[in-house]
Amino acid sequence: MVKVGVVLLVVLALLVPHPAAVAGPSPQRGGTLVYALRDEPDRLDPNLSGLRPSQIVFFQIFDPLIVRDKKDKKFKPWLATSWSVSPDGKVYTFKLRTGVKFHDGTAFDAAAVKFNFDRTHDPQLASRCGGCAVGFYDHTEVVDAQTVRIHLKRPWAPFLDAASLYYRMVSPAAVKKTGHQDFGRSPVGTGPFRFVEWVPNDHITLERYDGYDWPASILKHAGAAYVDRLVFRMIPEDSTRVAALENGEVHVIDNAPAQDFDRLTKDPRFQPLVGLVPGVPFDFAMNVTKPPTNELAVRQALSLGLDRPTIVRTVFGPFQKFGAFLPAYGLLTPYTYAFDSAADLYKYDPVKAKAMLDRAGWKPGADGIRVKGGRRLVVPLGSWEHGVPEVMQAQLKAIGVELKLFIATGTAIQTVNENQRKAVTLMSPLPAPRSDPDIISALLHSRNVGGGGFNFSFAKDAELDRLLDAQAVAVDEAKRAEILSRVQRLVMQKAYMLAVYDWDNISLKSAAVNDLEFDSIGFFPWVYDAWMAQK
Repeated sequence: MVKVGVVLLVVLALLVPHPAAVAGPSPQRGGTLVYALRDEPDRLDPNLSGLRPSQIVFFQIFDPLIVRDKKDKKFKPWLATSWSVSPDGKVYTFKLRTGVKFHDGTAFDAAAVKFNFDRTHDPQLASRCGGCAVGFYDHTEVVDAQTVRIHLKRPWAPFLDAASLYYRMVSPAAVKKTGHQDFGRSPVGTGPFRFVEWVPNDHITLERYDGYDWPASILKHAGAAYVDRLVFRMIPEDSTRVAALENGEVHVIDNAPAQDFDRLTKDPRFQPLVGLVPGVPFDFAMNVTKPPTNELAVRQALSLGLDRPTIVRTVFGPFQKFGAFLPAYGLLTPYTYAFDSAADLYKYDPVKAKAMLDRAGWKPGADGIRVKGGRRLVVPLGSWEHGVPEVMQAQLKAIGVELKLFIATGTAIQTVNENQRKAVTLMSPLPAPRSDPDIISALLHSRNVGGGGFNFSFAKDAELDRLLDAQAVAVDEAKRAEILSRVQRLVMQKAYMLAVYDWDNISLKSAAVNDLEFDSIGFFPWVYDAWMAQK
């Protein structure tokens, strides 16, 4: 049975103490908010990058046309004041705000929107915007300065969701000045913060854009942001990031380590920020074109050989009381529209995993690692964090699989994707926060094999493509959910992905930081409303 919630997604922003429970002081202007990131962005360019640390930063620089309201899950205006959809679902007409200026003083208008959509879908630029309308976008028509029409080749149900998240407006003049590839190092948008500098492996500095006067109505105030400056510091070492929070060098840290999170949430100087995230959980794509993961029996045995409850208790224990980082067995998290629990096929069963490998001809060798035709059962796995891979390695050794780990952190996280593309690794993480389940298409449709695509299973499955295309154009929610159920079951039956845990957002902040919230998918901060209590 397909579980379709009353709402499309559930995102909990847990803040202690809850703002409704304590009457706080009025917001204050001024100060510098320092936000520590574990990982380095690749480039600050929403047209071309889909890397999460990049998005955390550039979502503060660039605005979207519309935004999804966390409260009622409906779309609300931002740079667009209104929009309409043609009866055939292929044309979206947006009316744009007047008076909006990019940070370089140039006007935001319909021509700028056209530039952004065309640039995102320029095949020569190999955009890695995994949530965009790849394969569906046709062209953009400028009707007049404040009216623009986006034409799709065929209906695409997630278009407004994509427009609320990934299509963020860059300055055409700035791109033309810097060039496409260098723009991400000198970004110019319309957002509440403007770019100042980027010192690689150290920090990115933004400053308040004083001319900002077009926040979305769902935000809490009008006019410019409260804080003077926003500094993102890249601190890959967990212990160093935590120490920086404790000694006051930074005010927010992402990827809070479990044991430190447990300790610091008991200290009144610090507060947790927890987002339970819809979309694809922390799944590993498995390369179906290279041995040994080209064998279905191997891929299925890998999933059966994982004791996920033990993994999450071991690595993420203190997060459990917040309902975060729970075991995952399928393709979507439970907070996602059309999540189907019946697609969760691989509960822990090492006996079945061993029998499956035996039947496939993989026999235990002298050291316990299985061998077939003189080849050891070695599976190289890439990731950008320690903890879970090491536990997986120990568990899979028990069924006769040697998991060879390639762990990259800091600036090196960009090599994780490239290693999978080059078959240096055969398993690569593909968690994907998204309120619409069409994100599956970005990860598994055959059109996203190669180039800048994120189909790291390299699966070219005609039936899966047909189902993904069908759900994308289905306007009836019940019908779409039924198709998505079939998608989830097919993917898990063929073991294109190996699910491990729900990839939630665990951050810590100083109690001096007020009104900092995540967006509708629980992953990206809205710093615009945040303010610092002045000493």
